[in-house]
Amino acid sequence: MTLLLPNHVGLKKLVTASCMLLIMAVFTLLFTENASAHGYVDSPGSRAILCKNGQNTDCGGIVYEPQSLEAPKGWPASGPADGKIASASGAFPKLDEQSATRWSKVNMTAGPKTFTWKLTAAHATTSWKYYITKDGWDPNAPLSRASFNLTPFCSVNYGGVQPPFTYSDNCNVPAKTGYHVILAVWEIADTANAFYNVIDVNFGASSTIEPPTHLSSSSQTNTSIQLTWTGSTGASSYEVYRNNTLIGTTTTTSYNNTALTVNTSYMYTVVAVDSSGNKSAASAQLIVKTTGGTTGSYPAWNSSTVYVGGKKVSYNDVNYEAKWWTLGETPGISGVWKVIP
Repeated sequence: MTLLLPNHVGLKKLVTASCMLLIMAVFTLLFTENASAHGYVDSPGSRAILCKNGQNTDCGGIVYEPQSLEAPKGWPASGPADGKIASASGAFPKLDEQSATRWSKVNMTAGPKTFTWKLTAAHATTSWKYYITKDGWDPNAPLSRASFNLTPFCSVNYGGVQPPFTYSDNCNVPAKTGYHVILAVWEIADTANAFYNVIDVNFGASSTIEPPTHLSSSSQTNTSIQLTWTGSTGASSYEVYRNNTLIGTTTTTSYNNTALTVNTSYMYTVVAVDSSGNKSAASAQLIVKTTGGTTGSYPAWNSSTVYVGGKKVSYNDVNYEAKWWTLGETPGISGVWKVIP
């Protein structure tokens, strides 16, 4: 019997190919191990998730992946460098922009507080730790280790097990006043990394700043409302809220809210903010309505009727005029219709 063996060249190719497949498998495993552990603090809302939700603006790429603030574990001895703590070592540099008024703040009180994480991929966990800025920290300087009390006010040993996809810690928050930053750290058990989330919180004013007064609207159009108010002593900026949602910040005592809906009512309040980030109570509420919609002046739009240019209809209490021939194109959605002021 003759035993057939591969020639030297063939054997070398086989070994090389096998080695390449092994290397690719190892890299795939390592990448998966690193990328599988992702999550963010959902409540109280972290800086990153408030970016995704639109309460923080000009945030950069973090709006697409608030779960990806990953850096080496071991903070404060290691981990993100000073000045890059909020971005977890600079992958999302917009998050490192720091001032007393740069970020929306979550109201906070001392005492028991639940911190809830949303995990997009659960992973074996060593611990959860929570740090807070010192009294007298500088809110207008980049976040550094010197900004924080380096002993966590809450520390949970998780023993290397895998948490659920929604995970909560019950912590006792220390008494503070004014603007502070909480650093939440999720430390992974079987990788070299951890996840870092900062939470901007407001414990209430440490000054006696009064709320703005005489909030009013000086003018309205079909799609905009101009607001004015009397300023507060000591205020360096003002936050404008529409229907209880922050829509903008200004250093003046006026604000023009645009891109609104015709013939629609909106509720506004304004909050004064001082140079340390302390906030007043909200102003008295103001309800204002945009103009437009002289309701019922024209026949109701019908999806089965042919309309030619210049034909006028009423739809959802708003009047429209056709720009050209149209059939079945809904007013307010199709560009063939224009609003009649």
